[in-house]
Amino acid sequence: MSYFRSLSATLLSAATTFGLVTASSCGTNAVGVDECRDIERARCRAGDPCGIISDVAACERYYRDHCLHGLATKPPAAASVGACVQVIEAAGRCASGDPEALLKDCDEQVTEPRSGLRYACDVVAHPELARECVFLLDTPPEDDGGGGQAGQASSDDASDDETSAGGASSG
Repeated sequence: MSYFRSLSATLLSAATTFGLVTASSCGTNAVGVDECRDIERARCRAGDPCGIISDVAACERYYRDHCLHGLATKPPAAASVGACVQVIEAAGRCASGDPEALLKDCDEQVTEPRSGLRYACDVVAHPELARECVFLLDTPPEDDGGGGQAGQASSDDASDDETSAGGASSG
């Protein structure tokens, strides 16, 4: 009987441990999954005329799953995400006429030019540099009042060597 009791206790302990470990490790604490998907869907579509994305459907499928990790930062209000998506979409529309279009030459207002953002396609490649999407940065930039420097701005002015649209959800 002692062997049976010992075996039962061992099996019960193993089952309980397995249950506790798998229950806590299979969950997700991701925040901003839908917001990430909205932003990345806009980037995938706007990335096509910029030459950043060649297969929009594949890009959307990738980010549908990748965004299960959520945003690297706490998601802002829905209005802020909507404004960010609108800026990315406007940049894509501007680039559809001319992928080398400067922000100041776009027919519709995209966003204000800033360090790292001169071309419409710069907004698609680095939306976190646009004032409307600054919440994508881990650390928001210091506001200089004039819309100048972004805190973690890229040192290059153009995104000619960008080959992917990844970035909004990295972290």
